[in-house]
Amino acid sequence: MINTIAGKKIYHILVPDIAKVRIERARHRRVMVFLKIFFRVQETYFKKHSNKLKLNSERKKDILRNFALLIEKEYNVFPEVDNQIHDKYFTRRIRVEKDPNTGLFYVFIDDKKLFYKRGMSKSSIIYSFNTVSFEQDYASPHRYLTVDNYFIGVIKPNNMQNEELDSFEVSDGDIVVDAGVAEGNFALSVVEKASKVYIVEGDAKWCEALKQTFLPYKEKVEIIQKNLSNINDKDNITLTELMTQYNINRIDFLKMDIEGYEKQALYGGSLNKEKAVNIAKMAICVYHNPEDEMEISKIVTQQGYKAYLTKGYMVVADYKNPIIRKVILRAHKEN
Repeated sequence: MINTIAGKKIYHILVPDIAKVRIERARHRRVMVFLKIFFRVQETYFKKHSNKLKLNSERKKDILRNFALLIEKEYNVFPEVDNQIHDKYFTRRIRVEKDPNTGLFYVFIDDKKLFYKRGMSKSSIIYSFNTVSFEQDYASPHRYLTVDNYFIGVIKPNNMQNEELDSFEVSDGDIVVDAGVAEGNFALSVVEKASKVYIVEGDAKWCEALKQTFLPYKEKVEIIQKNLSNINDKDNITLTELMTQYNINRIDFLKMDIEGYEKQALYGGSLNKEKAVNIAKMAICVYHNPEDEMEISKIVTQQGYKAYLTKGYMVVADYKNPIIRKVILRAHKEN
């Protein structure tokens, strides 16, 4: 693990503020040089300490295979997405315009306007949009839906092969809860199929942008400026309280990407109790904390869900815990 002050300084020198500026090819090469060294250190650490991680032999082999891809083929943060696909995202032209009424910038794509929060520059918006699109690429383990589903901003390959056996999607007429929304790319991708979308986002600046993005769909979209959690107060709301306040009798699809509070939100939906919230499908991020994959999987399977993890791994910038982790847990009720 690179957990020393020197290691962190090296990282910040080689990768200066890449989340705020447009990726340039020269900078990208420096990043890749760093990542190859970084992944070799991680691989050595993993081999030395893998017995402490309580992983079965097949999982250990799978992780080592992915380390090999990361090191030898210079794959980026998602082992299943190669550099050629990566470059398509970060070199494409993105149309960013300014709304004269609100002063907010938006990306115009697929005949939709995706607004961004106040204070973001055009270059940071382009980088953010391409990064999030790349996260949802058809080969990415961060993809919430299976590959037969449309997602805004995602580049469709010429010869796409669908290796997934079952479709995991938002169906026509579904009631959707999207928690941890930011710019709202997931909700905007499914809003036309859904009968109702409840957006739960605690950041006031993002909520301002979301109101503009979903103005064309205001009859079917509720924007709730709170964090999904296991408590109810002025800043937080539980799934149980959400359903009570908004008179929701069921949730057909729940997507959660709430920075490591996914487990608490599930408890707030009483999934660990006898009277559980009625949820048909869930796409839950499980990479924020090292224990999330195991604990969240246990919670949903104990409540009668069939659950599986998306293929591949994500590299997480965590200097204290193993950084190569599973990403999305998809779960649905057994028939």
